[in-house]
Amino acid sequence: MPRPATAAAQPSPAAAAIGIEPMTSPALRDTVRLAATVTVVNGFASLTGLPFALYASLAVLSVTVGNYGNTLELGRQRLVGTTVGAVVVFFGYRAWGDLPLVVALPLALLLARLIAGSFRLTVGYTVCCFVVVMGWLTHDQQLDSWIPLRLLWTAFGILMALLSLRLFWPTRARIQQREGLLQLLMDLGQSLQQAVQPQPQVQRRLELGQQVRSLRIELLSLRNQRQGALLELGSLASQHPVAKMWTLLDQASEALILDLDELRRLPNVDWQGWGLQGDYSIGISFVQGVAQRLLAWQEQLSDSLQLKPPPSSPRSTLPLEALQSPESLAAYQLLNPKQLQRVASRWMVLNRMDETIASTERQWSAILG
Repeated sequence: MPRPATAAAQPSPAAAAIGIEPMTSPALRDTVRLAATVTVVNGFASLTGLPFALYASLAVLSVTVGNYGNTLELGRQRLVGTTVGAVVVFFGYRAWGDLPLVVALPLALLLARLIAGSFRLTVGYTVCCFVVVMGWLTHDQQLDSWIPLRLLWTAFGILMALLSLRLFWPTRARIQQREGLLQLLMDLGQSLQQAVQPQPQVQRRLELGQQVRSLRIELLSLRNQRQGALLELGSLASQHPVAKMWTLLDQASEALILDLDELRRLPNVDWQGWGLQGDYSIGISFVQGVAQRLLAWQEQLSDSLQLKPPPSSPRSTLPLEALQSPESLAAYQLLNPKQLQRVASRWMVLNRMDETIASTERQWSAILG
């Protein structure tokens, strides 16, 4: 089954309109986008003829980090830090300008640090202190003009950086998170299908081990990217239905990956030799049903950017009552405790998978209200 295209691989309308083809290397796309943005900013600044236009290019270079969410947060911190630094140097220079430099400047920096700390700035804290030092030492005779222009060019550079990420080869973390989770569901479904294919035990364990490692890496990568995606959802991101759905799919995928790995590591069961061919067929059908359900989730969620309810078609459930058939009960009577433990361990894993699917769909419906 082909992998769905990610947002980063699709050309934006603006890029298509000017004949730009999508680039395959994210690093190359980011470099070209950054260079083009800085060129446009410098060109516009030259046309205006206003001084201190260098700060616009510096803002673009310092906040552009590859996705919209992280760029937005860095831009916010830089703008707030610049504003705080400008306010401190403007009033601080008038209040303490007559004091010796070794006394006045540390006082201003201490005040800037206290205000920046109250805003919980991290990157913006450095910018704040830098503005105080530059304003005090270099632009002390032109603060009335330097401060407004510094703020103007900084805000303009941040705006252009955000605009470039929306128009040219968009790399929005929210889209990447969505597409990544959909791909994870597809890969997990395919791995479950392969887990029940008839093949030598050694080969099956080896291939499943590689797939489990790949799925875990995929899941960890999505978790590392999620903070940037949450930034794009706003200040109440944790309460957003989309964020709740991401968490729900993350938890379900993690639980199913653990179950798949446990199935791989469990000791072999001689289903045919122990007279449990019927139970074996039930287990195979159930795992295939779980795989199909995951693929149904992926298809349901990929149809639209808006959240949709779980698939309406009935899902495959684990028919534990079938294990009490006369044939199964008779076969179980002949097994020793070790053999019974092997069989029970597999049914316990399958039962957990059944509960994971059922619980996920209940919570999915609750998120949509």
